[in-house]
Amino acid sequence: MKTITLTSVLLALNVAVFATVWRVNPTPGSSAHFTTLQAAHDNASVVNGDTLYFEGSAFPAGSIAFYKKLTIIGSGYFLSENPQTQFNQAPSIIDGYVYFYNGSQGSQIIGCTFQNGAIYIYTDEITLERNYFNFWWHGYYIYATGNVSDISILSNYIKTSAPGSWSILYFPNSHSNILISNNYLEGIVSTSTYFTGMFTNNIFNGPVTVYNSTLINNIAITTPVTLDNCVTSYNIGTSTQFGNENGNLENVPLGSIFVGLSGNSTDGQWQLKEGSPAIGAGEGGADCGIFDGAYPYVLSGLPPIPAIYDLNSQSLPGSTLNVNLKAKSHN
Repeated sequence: MKTITLTSVLLALNVAVFATVWRVNPTPGSSAHFTTLQAAHDNASVVNGDTLYFEGSAFPAGSIAFYKKLTIIGSGYFLSENPQTQFNQAPSIIDGYVYFYNGSQGSQIIGCTFQNGAIYIYTDEITLERNYFNFWWHGYYIYATGNVSDISILSNYIKTSAPGSWSILYFPNSHSNILISNNYLEGIVSTSTYFTGMFTNNIFNGPVTVYNSTLINNIAITTPVTLDNCVTSYNIGTSTQFGNENGNLENVPLGSIFVGLSGNSTDGQWQLKEGSPAIGAGEGGADCGIFDGAYPYVLSGLPPIPAIYDLNSQSLPGSTLNVNLKAKSHN
């Protein structure tokens, strides 16, 4: 048997001391603990506070109904488009409905790709962070049902093929302490009159109807924004969406803001170009848009754990296999 010698290892682990980590991989023949997310959740050995490392695969891992407090960490998305992402460039695909029921308070999903279904939130304290949503056919993407509170939607890439027709964020009831920050939002965003929340550093690329909220450092792209009882400051509109008071800018040409898709990745196109009017235009001199603020957008939604992005191995004389890998954390 060969001895494995690891060189060029750059790891900075940040794992909860008492939580158990379980592997989920739907690839046939995988050595992971589970092949579907629901099987992992339902197993009696998986308890509140545990983490499911959902490995990238060409196969989806089904849907999941949460009754426990769990963290799911996927591999990210657009992995072949951006540099130094993952050695395994397959995404972690959830291809059905996701339900957060009572008992799942404190649960998180990070770095996953969602397709075919929707997310229904029936309880408080749920976080969706650094995920990619591209449900091309469904009427609602993230639907908060009941009077849920303390929901965080952070640094996601959410789009629909019909941004003027389908809702990507829908809060129809009484909701409080909702934080929506650093997301690319291509679709309808709407809340009820009983909603209170904060929208910071988002890019809106679809109709927005929001009540009783604070909006800071956002950018609206050629789309209507309807606000009622809201406080807005340091936002940018390509039309008159936010007006020109309280540090807001209006009628800013779209072509002057972002680097654009040519020569850039799907999510990288929303980086600010040199000389962009959004640079330093935010509160306290921050940039407007998704790449600054409290939860800066990370290209490809790479999760805040070490990721191996380069791996080379070479057989040496004797019983030694020299393995060179490069990894980094994406906090």
